[in-house]
Amino acid sequence: MAAGQLYVIATPIGNMEDITLRALRILREEIDIVLCEDTRQTRKLLRHYDINLPAYAIHAHTTAARIERAVHEINTGKNAAYMTDSGTPGVSDPGAVLVAAARKENIPIIPLPGPSALSTLISISGFSGKEIIFAGFLSKKDGKRKKELLKYRELDGIIVIYESPHRIDKLLAAINDIYPDAQLVVGRELTKMYEETITGRATDILENLDSITRKGEFAIAINNRKGK
Repeated sequence: MAAGQLYVIATPIGNMEDITLRALRILREEIDIVLCEDTRQTRKLLRHYDINLPAYAIHAHTTAARIERAVHEINTGKNAAYMTDSGTPGVSDPGAVLVAAARKENIPIIPLPGPSALSTLISISGFSGKEIIFAGFLSKKDGKRKKELLKYRELDGIIVIYESPHRIDKLLAAINDIYPDAQLVVGRELTKMYEETITGRATDILENLDSITRKGEFAIAINNRKGK
């Protein structure tokens, strides 16, 4: 029996309408099982489009044995989709482990591109330049977070960071310490009903911190271009 295929499918970062027509067609016509970061989130999306497929969790704490079982299922001829909670798999989520395991077994891996908070924020930043560093979620510890930010200070480009609403104040304070004059674009709840974009120097944004709503996920772009 021929092995199945692993489809890596990007999903909406908020607005359900942002999924691609190709992704919906593949899910309806080709997929046997869905592997995903959180079955609850993925089932909401599948139900929204009336797609009935079994879904199994593959997340940061998934054991190597569970990954092996998933790859074995694909090897028996099942086509699988990997879908993260939101956005493009493999970008700040555990999809890379599954993809690497499938590649070792020579399973065909097919990307279905689509939404990403990273590219969405860059597209509305107005910052130009070819050098973009994606730092993802920084450390929860203050000292380590500052060290991570300092590491990129000499970069002549754009730094993109993700953050939760519970730590956004500490992150902005750390950015202000290291990049006080840098222009920032702070995106909150991108593509969702209460989408908000805040722009300005790090110092100015920090001074107006009380006006920022602490709900939803944040994406922050720092314009650290030297010739800006």
